[in-house]
Amino acid sequence: MHPKIFTVFLLLFFSFFQGQTYSTELYNTDNGLPQNSVKDIIKDRYGFIWLTTENGIVRYDGTNFSVYKNFPLNSQRFTYFYGSIEKDSIFSAGGYGDKILLHGKYPRVIKSFKKDQNIIAVQNHKDYFLYCSNYNYDVSRNLNLYMTFQKGRYFITKNEILYQPYGSGPDQHLKNNPIRNIPRIFAIGERLFRIDDPTKKVIQIEEGKITEAFTAPLLTDTESKIFWSKINGQVFILNRNCFYTCFYEGRQLKVKKLIQLKHFKEDNLVSVYFDPSYKKLYLGSSTKGLQIISISDFISSKRDPLKFSNVFYSTIPYSDSSVITPSGEIYDRNGYMDSKHFRNHTQFFVDYDHQRNIMVRNEKELKIYQKKNVYTSFVPAFTEGIIKDFMYDSQRYYALTAEVKKSSRTEFSGRLIIFKGLSFREVEKKFFFDREVTKLIRKDHDHLLVGSIKGLYKVSLRSDKISKITTGDHLSIRNMVKSKDGHIWITTLGKGFYLLKNDSLIKMPLDSNQNLLSAHTLLEDGKGFFWIPTNNGLYKVHENQLLKYSKDRKHPVDYYRFSKESGFDTNEFNGGGNISGNQLKSGEFVLPSLDGLVFFDPMKVRAYYPGNIYLERAEIDDRELRFKDHLYATQESAQIEIFIDVPYYGNTDNIVMYAKMDGTPNSRWEPIGKNRKFSVFNPGYGKHVLMVKMLVSDRGQYIYKKINIIIPPYFYQTFWFKTLVFLGILLLVYLLVKWRIRFLTRKNQELEKIISLRTKSLSDTVENLETTKTQLRKEIELQKKLIGTITHDITTPIKFITLITGEVIEKKEFDTQRTEKIFNSIYKSSHQLYNFTMTLKEYADIYYQHRSDKSKLYSLYKLVEEKKVLFHAIAENNGTTIINHVSPEIQTWISKNILAAIIHNLLDNSVKFTKNGSITINSSLEKDFITLTLKDTGIGMDDQKIEYYTQLQNNIEHEKLLLQKYGMGLHLVLQLLQMIESKIIFEKNPLQGTSFTLILKNKKDD
Repeated sequence: MHPKIFTVFLLLFFSFFQGQTYSTELYNTDNGLPQNSVKDIIKDRYGFIWLTTENGIVRYDGTNFSVYKNFPLNSQRFTYFYGSIEKDSIFSAGGYGDKILLHGKYPRVIKSFKKDQNIIAVQNHKDYFLYCSNYNYDVSRNLNLYMTFQKGRYFITKNEILYQPYGSGPDQHLKNNPIRNIPRIFAIGERLFRIDDPTKKVIQIEEGKITEAFTAPLLTDTESKIFWSKINGQVFILNRNCFYTCFYEGRQLKVKKLIQLKHFKEDNLVSVYFDPSYKKLYLGSSTKGLQIISISDFISSKRDPLKFSNVFYSTIPYSDSSVITPSGEIYDRNGYMDSKHFRNHTQFFVDYDHQRNIMVRNEKELKIYQKKNVYTSFVPAFTEGIIKDFMYDSQRYYALTAEVKKSSRTEFSGRLIIFKGLSFREVEKKFFFDREVTKLIRKDHDHLLVGSIKGLYKVSLRSDKISKITTGDHLSIRNMVKSKDGHIWITTLGKGFYLLKNDSLIKMPLDSNQNLLSAHTLLEDGKGFFWIPTNNGLYKVHENQLLKYSKDRKHPVDYYRFSKESGFDTNEFNGGGNISGNQLKSGEFVLPSLDGLVFFDPMKVRAYYPGNIYLERAEIDDRELRFKDHLYATQESAQIEIFIDVPYYGNTDNIVMYAKMDGTPNSRWEPIGKNRKFSVFNPGYGKHVLMVKMLVSDRGQYIYKKINIIIPPYFYQTFWFKTLVFLGILLLVYLLVKWRIRFLTRKNQELEKIISLRTKSLSDTVENLETTKTQLRKEIELQKKLIGTITHDITTPIKFITLITGEVIEKKEFDTQRTEKIFNSIYKSSHQLYNFTMTLKEYADIYYQHRSDKSKLYSLYKLVEEKKVLFHAIAENNGTTIINHVSPEIQTWISKNILAAIIHNLLDNSVKFTKNGSITINSSLEKDFITLTLKDTGIGMDDQKIEYYTQLQNNIEHEKLLLQKYGMGLHLVLQLLQMIESKIIFEKNPLQGTSFTLILKNKKDD
């Protein structure tokens, strides 16, 4: 919310402690605090720092101050905290009868029925004030104090300490010398300690009894000032600008030095809190606000800046804990130690040869300072160009040199020189480069890598060939480092750093501020982390993350940044030399910078990561509100800002947070800025899920937090409204579809009826045609057969008549008998011919009428009655009676002409062959068939005839017709029955006569 005013770095040295660097941050009303009096300081269970002031309570998260005031109290002045951090119940008195409760990261007022929560009334009407920190009451007022513990309570007066247990035990009275300074009594856990000035002892009291007395000079020193807080469980001693911590461990009261301060004014100091997780000391003043002291793990080693330059480039280890510069100056973490006074040198090159002689150079020659002379004298060794880098193995020296090109005074060419043996006396090989060379490293047994200002080259020691390793752009190689696992890492000037893999360069990702474009070198610690100095800070990253990125470009790489706040005096480290960083045998790393040599132990330097995310505050249309898990807003809200609260007291560059809103187009993880806000613009109604993730370890571990942003819809946007509208539309569509289906169904049914009728008509027509065709074929065949037979039978009488008439013509004379015989023969033949002709005519008439007439419904009884009347006279003449027993109710569609002809022929035969008998006609009806039986008592038909007509009926198409033998009558009947799809059964009566049973198919001809 407010920027930090300033940061001061101080370098101190102690006689028996290593030097400590610390930084100081000051806060007051100018940059965040509501008032300059900070009475008490605590850290709650969620990681937030809380301050009490005389104008409200303040929450500090490492970046922003949130001020809480305007409580409904008589006063906004707050003094100290008490309660329990573990139980999330922290109190502070704020007015008569009321107090503030810090719970769930927010303060609120709670009412009390007691007179004052800081006062407890006991016997004799004495008021005792709560004593839980070093907040100093005016002892001249003879205030009485009380302290609360788990098993009892202490009441402290001027001359006595009274202990009252909560149970049934007796009170304990301790008589002591008058208490002259209330802070001389403090508590650690459940133990009460009292500094006894006369005896210079610290008395330990447990449950009202003295259990131990300790000798602690710093506690009993009258120059010491004690600061303690029961709720924090911390005790501090300030003595001569040095802070100590006091703690109880192993039944001993121990004191440990914390930090030595310089030019520190302690007069107005009233509250102290130390945060061990961040190594920060918080000091509250009654007049100067808040001071935060950060204890650093980094040491900037240098000389007096008023007399000496503290700009460093190349260095090499000198001892287990020190380094030496090209000028011969020796430094350790405590500063300048000594100097070998190397003269006429450049700061960009220093190295050891195989005998631990130190090599330095100037623009003309290489000098070797002899170890045997304790580096006090040198010998010139090499003058062939400006040496840029050097290495050796067990057999030879290798050197990179640069020379000014003859064609230009500003451009250089380069050479790789390989010497015979371990000296500079004799050259074995030379390799020439058109560009200035910068760095040399062995790739493998047969190859060297040479860096230049225009790229990277691979040199084969076997074939003496030079090949360039390019990436498509011009790289100026700064440094090349081989890690413990054999990977080669390359830093460049302004282009970042790379991994060399399979003779290809893989560029590593940059940090968010792109400071790694100017990476100088890489130092690897014992845990596989790289420490990378740049022109703007020091970065830390694990090698495995980089290797994973080289395989998968989507794999995230998280860098941790150390800056001036971490303890060094400048963010700009130097690269330009042949060696840009050292690892000492003591385990320390040493890095050159523009303001000193930075010493640190990488295994002890802690990387501080945040631990928790809290999404509980939001600002909607300039109105701040709190929520839990669910944030409710309206569609009228144009902008929603969610505050992401993270208690973090390290470098804010190391807060790596991303957020994304599910359910939005192109939802993806977006980085959160340093303002720690996520803005949502017009999200629309519905339930939106905001996910936030934050890096919490140097192993790439993230924690996640999500909240639901719920924006109620308008009534016409609700699910039920849409459902009802949808159902209404669905119902309307259903009704329309149903109406349309019914309409189409009705039309289809009508069409189907029409089609069915037409199909049936057509089918019936086809069937009738087929039937008619079959019948016609049969009839034609039968007609052919009948006509053929008749024709054949007609031929005989005609031929006979012809022969007789011919004989008459020839003889001319006949006797009477002969003449009578001839005429009789002619008569019979003519009569037979007449009968045949009449039969043909009758058949033709019936056939024509059958094909032309339409079927009509008529009474079978009446038809039989007509035939009975027709044959009545003949039958009566023969003494025969015709009886009609046909049912008058039977109506038939059978062709009347055909049926009349059939009955006529049958009745004619019966009348003809029945004398003095009877002819009976009966009928019956079964479904579509009429049974008509004609039974006579005449002479009857013989079995041969019955068998003939029966076989003829069954196979009328193929049987031969015997017209001359059996006459035309029944042949015609069989033919007619076939035309109406009916049958006749011939049977001899048991006594006399024949029965003719007609089985007639009673249907209407179509």
